[in-house]
Amino acid sequence: MDLNIAGKVALVTGGTQGIGFACARALLNEGCKVAIASRTPANVESALETLRSGGNDVIGVAADCTTKVGIARVVAETTGSLGPVEIAIFNVDSGTKGDFMDIDDEVMDLANKNNLMAFGWFVRAVVPSMKQQQWGRILTIGTNSVKEPHRELARAAQNAYRVGALALSKTLSAELGPDGITVNTLGTGAIETDQFKRVFTKIAEERGSTYEEHIANRVSQWPVRRMGQPEDMANAAAFLCSDLAGFITGQVLVVDGGNIKSLQ
Repeated sequence: MDLNIAGKVALVTGGTQGIGFACARALLNEGCKVAIASRTPANVESALETLRSGGNDVIGVAADCTTKVGIARVVAETTGSLGPVEIAIFNVDSGTKGDFMDIDDEVMDLANKNNLMAFGWFVRAVVPSMKQQQWGRILTIGTNSVKEPHRELARAAQNAYRVGALALSKTLSAELGPDGITVNTLGTGAIETDQFKRVFTKIAEERGSTYEEHIANRVSQWPVRRMGQPEDMANAAAFLCSDLAGFITGQVLVVDGGNIKSLQ
């Protein structure tokens, strides 16, 4: 299926590994010109080496996209090298993890900055050019905790501020819709990234089992009985960032194999 976004300029933060990398590759496969960003220069170079193997039009920028300065730099370099950003995927680390009674105000402030404030800075940086073109796609890589807050994982601060980012997305969808700009969120389920494997290997060991045993037990209880892969998220992301999804905005799409039980 042609998503009709060939030639569009896309920016993916956190685009050097996991879900972000898969999103960048999916957009390149659709013919987009893509910029990826990450805090670690070595990760940027490694990802670019892979993504450029097919002669793709892709650049990388080493910058911290949880800061105003980092976001401004990434958007400026993308615009200078590829053109104004038309597709913007916000994907950053959610901050320090922990139960509410074990974390302090600094951890809460960090979660607020990474999940909510930085998203706002990102939107303000990319929207002016989208308004000029009367077309744009903004997508946040979020979590299924906006539907059902995590209980197995200690994510108190993330549970709070991811929902805040979702509320901002809904507000922005109304503000920006008249300019042809959609704003949506992808809710991450159990996606088998390297980070996921590290977290759940530790959980499995604490419970006296292996990662494979732990995952097999979890998967056996889901409607779709397999682990999600980064490509599952990337395929959904590419669609929501496409011309075909122009009438979808202010929504959260949870990609979790049917694991969440809530209706809304």
